[in-house]
Amino acid sequence: MYLGILENKNKELFLNLAYNLALSDGDYSEDEEMMIKSYCNEMQIELDMKNINRSIDSIIKEMSEECNIRDKKIIAFESIGLAMSDGCYCEKEIKVIESMILKFDLSREFVNKCEEIINEYINFQYKINTLVLD
Repeated sequence: MYLGILENKNKELFLNLAYNLALSDGDYSEDEEMMIKSYCNEMQIELDMKNINRSIDSIIKEMSEECNIRDKKIIAFESIGLAMSDGCYCEKEIKVIESMILKFDLSREFVNKCEEIINEYINFQYKINTLVLD
C-alpha cells in the first residue's frame, strides 16, 4: 500500500525481511507468496535470492538504523499484514514482529491498531469475495 514511497535500499531490505518472515513459521503459504509478488510489483523491484540468507535480526537492525519513523511504521504495518495474511498469525511470526517493534521503538498500541485494522481488512475482503465470487 505504501511500500512504493520507501527508498530503494529500504525496499530491498523490506523484501528480504518479508520473505524471511513468511518462512519463519515453516509454512510459505500461497497467500504469503502472492503477497511477496504483489510487494515486488508495488515497489517495482525483484526479489534478489542472493541476499535472502541474511538473518532477520540483521535485516531489522539495518532497517532500524537506515529508516525514518514513517518508513518504520510502513514496514511494521506491511509486515504485520503479511504475517496475518494466511490466517495463521503464529508465535514465530509474532516474535519477529515484536523484535522489530522493539528495535524500531514503536509502541504496542501501534501494533494493536495495525492488527485491528488488518483484521477488519481481511474480513472485508472475505465479504467482497463471498459476494462476488460465490
